[in-house]
Amino acid sequence: MARNPGRRAALVDAGVEVLAREGARGLTFRAVDAAAGVPVGTASNYFTARDELLRQIDTRLHQRLAPDPQVLAGLMRAPKDRALVTALVHDLMTRVTGDRTGYLALLEMRLEAARRPELRASYTESVRADLEQGMEFHRSAGLPGVGVPEGLVERIVATVVPER
Repeated sequence: MARNPGRRAALVDAGVEVLAREGARGLTFRAVDAAAGVPVGTASNYFTARDELLRQIDTRLHQRLAPDPQVLAGLMRAPKDRALVTALVHDLMTRVTGDRTGYLALLEMRLEAARRPELRASYTESVRADLEQGMEFHRSAGLPGVGVPEGLVERIVATVVPER
């Protein structure tokens, strides 16, 4: 197993690109090699199996889409009120739209985990950890809001879908 951390990271990021562009079925070692611009066979020297590559892509996606600690620290200087929660959601939307490839790859990971039980446990664990960390952050920061209010779905749809 090859041990160049920089090359491994580049291969994982290339895997993110392939996953976003081609979907899980297109994620092959050869496609990752091509996206990374390395000789054929390089990815297979770094990952024992495709599932290992997928697990590392999952980890990388959660890193790529995580809040910037400096941005978060700046936001958290504001009063702990509805405006702050709104600013945090705007930050989330900025991260998702700013890394469209990462977000598309994350959606592909969700689909692949739903199809493949051997990935489901690992993926569920990472999603659960993110969710628990987010909820703990919300509680410990003293942010307002609990639960999903009645009629939220209807308000969202009414906001984003115009009347005919």
